[in-house]
Amino acid sequence: MYLDFIKLDYNNKSKEERIQLINRDKNHLGKIIQSRITDDIENIVDRWYELEDIGVVEEEGMFLKLLKEAEELYSFGYFIGAISLIGVASEELCKIIIQKNGLGTNEITQFNRINLISTVGKISKETEGYLHKIRKIRNHYIHSNSEGIYIRTNEIRKKSFTIITLFKSVLKDTLQVTDINYSDVLDKLISNQEFNFTDFKYRYRNLLHQEKSIDLQLEVTNKPRVITSIFSIYDIDIQEEEFKELTLIDIENGLPVTVDLTIPKVKEIKKLKLEKNNGIIATLISTISSIGQTEEWMLLEIHEVYRGELNLSLV
Repeated sequence: MYLDFIKLDYNNKSKEERIQLINRDKNHLGKIIQSRITDDIENIVDRWYELEDIGVVEEEGMFLKLLKEAEELYSFGYFIGAISLIGVASEELCKIIIQKNGLGTNEITQFNRINLISTVGKISKETEGYLHKIRKIRNHYIHSNSEGIYIRTNEIRKKSFTIITLFKSVLKDTLQVTDINYSDVLDKLISNQEFNFTDFKYRYRNLLHQEKSIDLQLEVTNKPRVITSIFSIYDIDIQEEEFKELTLIDIENGLPVTVDLTIPKVKEIKKLKLEKNNGIIATLISTISSIGQTEEWMLLEIHEVYRGELNLSLV
């Protein structure tokens, strides 16, 4: 059964009242969506996490947008939609290969496109096989005459996972996902409005670990991170209305840390008459985020002050 009734007809109301009623209904629809996601959040995350990670594909193309949408559909449990989009994505990729290499018209079947780019050596035999498997899975579900195949959810999920994995393997072979320019990737991650800051931090953490062996994670714990060390004061910024910060350099390891200051701590710094390049022994505290990294650092206590100058530079 399909049940609609998402909207009510408010045409008999005044314009102002109609807007209020529609906005109230939209707010409730938002709660329904939030509830659906909340109720299934563990399965959504599990499905997303099990997808293969191939790193960075720097080439632009509609096939990549379709891949992202297919992965989201798979994660949220819309397996037929994911299969359909990967089928379209593989067709778009083949069309681009034909167009870039001047291999003739794209107005042919996907079967013939795959064979054409394989025959002229633009893809390997293994990739040719992957593309034909994608084509067959897509046709099996999109052009089926049997309704029975759509009720076998576990089987559809497996095929959906398989078709996404196959397409990513095609990308790895066809686009040569190697030689990453980290500066370009970072710039694109920052400027790409598709990623919020939480998503950016997670992906950048993984990129640094996998490609540069830089591990920014701490051990799994619910306890805050507390450190006591000797610091040089690199900068004191307590004049701003909204943000009051202290930039310190840890003398032991030379690493900088920005410390957010509460109003009482600002008063303490003023009372101590701290200046740039002074040395301090201080205790800092930070909570650990859900991805195992420190969040904002806060100043717990200043134990000792050295009035001389420690001229250290940021690393």
